[in-house]
Amino acid sequence: MILMHALRGIPGPVWRDAIVMNVMILLVGLSYGAISQAAGFPLWQTVLLAAVATGGAAELTFVGVIAAGGLPVFAVLGGLLVNARNFAFGLSIGQYAPSGWRTYLAAHLANDEATAFGRAGRNDREKWSRFTISAILLFIAWVGGAALGQLLGTVLDANMLGLDTALPILLFCLVVGDMRNRFLGATAAAGAIIALALTPVAPLGLASVGALLALLPAAGILRLRRRRADSPDPVTSDTGDAHAGGAASGSGFTGTTGRDG
Repeated sequence: MILMHALRGIPGPVWRDAIVMNVMILLVGLSYGAISQAAGFPLWQTVLLAAVATGGAAELTFVGVIAAGGLPVFAVLGGLLVNARNFAFGLSIGQYAPSGWRTYLAAHLANDEATAFGRAGRNDREKWSRFTISAILLFIAWVGGAALGQLLGTVLDANMLGLDTALPILLFCLVVGDMRNRFLGATAAAGAIIALALTPVAPLGLASVGALLALLPAAGILRLRRRRADSPDPVTSDTGDAHAGGAASGSGFTGTTGRDG
């Protein structure tokens, strides 16, 4: 009932965009399922990992490490590090997510695409509705695509399809509008530079996590701006005090004159 209330009144174009976006997620899920099948994972493990992690890159990192002969503990650590980017997503979603159990549900479903899709809302309610619809459809598309890719793994060549390139393209299309803002554009550019610099030396999937370092100076700048906005202007404050003092003196003088008269 609460979920249906969140989805009520969503315009048709929003549903259309969410469905189109998640068709691409379904295709990427096919790639993940095929890679997982080639690495020797059974169907239930592929589907369980997709449903529990729901991170995309984390699952691909985990399966990639195992397929390369790495130890499971390193595969798990790699997936956790890649999903560390969800910290930034949580900060964004937490600004408009309702309190209670829905906050924990949002934390599990938080990912790149749903977060970016929700940001396009004009107010908190619209942002939450957009995030909800995209996150639910994404979960279905990702888990379903993983299962289908696992089943078609013997006839599907994920490397030749190149479906893993769909996620970066999709994310760029979702956030390109934000790049018009100078501050957001500069922060994104700094993150991209960090990621490119780390790509030759960082383990698989961790260059994008390193891009989060660009948020540190950005957060400091925002904090400084907020502090300046909250602090009163000394000139304005002094002028206001002078006017207040003059008004108070005038009232007293008038009152004294009145009493003397």
